[in-house]
Amino acid sequence: MSFYLLSILLLPFIKILTSYRLKKGLEEKDRIGERYGIASVERPRDPLIWIHAASVGETISLIPLIKSYKENYPNHNILLTTTTVTAASIIEQRLSDLCIHQYVPFDVGPWVRQFLKYWKPQLAVLVESELWPNIIIQIHKMKIPLVLLNARLSNRSYHRWLKFRFLARQLLSRFSLCLAQSPSMAKRLIHLGAPKVEVMANLKFAADPLPVSVDKLQKLSRLFKDRVIWVAASTHAGEEEIVIQTHHDLKKRFPNLLTILIPRHPNRCDKVKKLCEDSGLSVQSHSVLQNNSFFDFEIYLVDTIGELGLFFSLSSIVFIGGSFVSVEGHNPIEPVLFKCTVLWGPRMSNFKDVCAHLSDDCYAVQTQKELAEGVQNLFLNPEKAKALGAAAFETVKKQAEGVQETVHLLKAFYGG
Repeated sequence: MSFYLLSILLLPFIKILTSYRLKKGLEEKDRIGERYGIASVERPRDPLIWIHAASVGETISLIPLIKSYKENYPNHNILLTTTTVTAASIIEQRLSDLCIHQYVPFDVGPWVRQFLKYWKPQLAVLVESELWPNIIIQIHKMKIPLVLLNARLSNRSYHRWLKFRFLARQLLSRFSLCLAQSPSMAKRLIHLGAPKVEVMANLKFAADPLPVSVDKLQKLSRLFKDRVIWVAASTHAGEEEIVIQTHHDLKKRFPNLLTILIPRHPNRCDKVKKLCEDSGLSVQSHSVLQNNSFFDFEIYLVDTIGELGLFFSLSSIVFIGGSFVSVEGHNPIEPVLFKCTVLWGPRMSNFKDVCAHLSDDCYAVQTQKELAEGVQNLFLNPEKAKALGAAAFETVKKQAEGVQETVHLLKAFYGG
């Protein structure tokens, strides 16, 4: 049975899924037609490139590439599609003057075909691991060059595709070019059947620094001016206990210690706050902080989203969460762009190649005890911490230079 026919048979389930997503706020009601391949804006007359980035991480990684592309080729149009509402909001804030945004259609044959017939892209670019069968097959049928950009396959995804290698080969063979973000990713793609693979600079190295509220930074800098501060960012269940124990260990040496704890999912903050309080620590929540609410709290709990840059500006020492649990880590480049010294746990396979580039200037720790020792070492040697942060920053900037090569490569495929 073809993917086209299978997707039609699945339509009732997709409609149920869509209703659920609407109720949960995961879709925009006024723009739901875009998910069915119906455009909500007029197509420009000039040729265009279509780039698809599923969610926030991929979208943020594209920002410097799109900015650079438009600087080099201002007359070219870019259509950028996403899956998530959050990614759409980032585009509205940071890229609205550089590209057209639409939600990507569900991978249903007729909807994908309608989308492609309307937009008629001269080049299609899928980002990281977006291997949707109908999208790939319909692009190929319409003879549109197709590029896989910043290609990445996690260990789990790679081994899953190995079980269906015939299918992987069928899809990857339709790509004109796969640009892998590392040599190890290139080997995986070749093994799965990609006919043409090249290694490019990882787009995440070229990301802009996260935004920072100057007003909040000034306020918190005054509030925390006499504290010894470190940040535990994007933590998950099972890691807050590690952070709490680390705080207790460090407090013996640094009585004015402040731990800024930022759970990855703010809806867990009530549980995290209780964990802290049950261990005898006083907690201040970021969302309710007022000018006169200061007290001698030990944990500053960040229960909001989109403010990591603020806290990377407040402390030069950052632990990356997700690295002691099966999440397999989060992006260490984000704090490095603030010249922070970064520590991560033993499970960073999602950013294995990024970590390899940064390993000389960051701390890879295996246990809670090593985390406490690493943070203590940085507190006691601030000049060393500063030097490590600066060196990691220079490494990132050097890697980012490869983005220009990617821009010109896409132009060659574009043909416009």
